[in-house]
Amino acid sequence: MRRPRRVEVITGPERRRDWPDAEKIAIVARALEPGVNVSEIARRHDVNPQQLFGWRKRWRSEAEALIEAQRTSAASMFAPVVIETAAVCPQPAVAAPVEPGTIEISVGATTVRIRGAADAKTLAVVLKALRAIS
Repeated sequence: MRRPRRVEVITGPERRRDWPDAEKIAIVARALEPGVNVSEIARRHDVNPQQLFGWRKRWRSEAEALIEAQRTSAASMFAPVVIETAAVCPQPAVAAPVEPGTIEISVGATTVRIRGAADAKTLAVVLKALRAIS
């Protein structure tokens, strides 16, 4: 029986990966953006730059379709907004007398009163809630 003269054991991570087509197309779409360094994109995704250039040849049309779909969906997300200045800045109402140690915040028809000592965290929570309401 012949014994082998040399045996090689590879213990590192397996370098051959099976990339899903959708992920390849997404990486190619990032590489097609203007002003992007393809080698930087390849390093970021742990891909050989030559492999990414090959993917660009193969998946370019699909990546461009993905970019166009993202562009049209982003454009359709915005709707025109009309702000009425009278509703935003109503005339100040005459405030009722407030007892000492009380904070009163009025926004539109909503009034919040905080009695006693209020720390910054409490005030931040109240202001955040008011912002969500208005």
